[in-house]
Amino acid sequence: MDMFPKADALLVVRTDFSDQERWQAVRDSLGDIDEDGWAKEFSDQVEVVEDPAYQGFTSQQLLALLPDGYKDPLFVIADKVTIDSQEMPFLVIELGSTWELRVISSELPSIHANLSIGNMDFGEFAENADADGVFREFRS
Repeated sequence: MDMFPKADALLVVRTDFSDQERWQAVRDSLGDIDEDGWAKEFSDQVEVVEDPAYQGFTSQQLLALLPDGYKDPLFVIADKVTIDSQEMPFLVIELGSTWELRVISSELPSIHANLSIGNMDFGEFAENADADGVFREFRS
């Protein structure tokens, strides 16, 4: 399997191709994405990888395909859970520790920005995940 494309962007990889309509809703939740797969409104660029060759891949299989020099602190997967859940929580992996956390799309830009500048660490988000393991927001 080929490595993912080199990009100065957060990679979001689709691994479930069961429902194209739901996938479009997932894509839309990331903001306005142009024809090349880049999210225009995200604080940094997001590159969406939609290749059926990645159908059903595990997070470990996908991590092995990250190109040398991938600089982002996060890697994001849109898998069957993302597609099937009403909230569409992405599987977010923090590359320094390979911790995984489900995150709703509205919180993804905040997590990405805070980790990119070292303002917070991934554990702070994980500690504030709900009982079902999904980070939706910081609790008061």
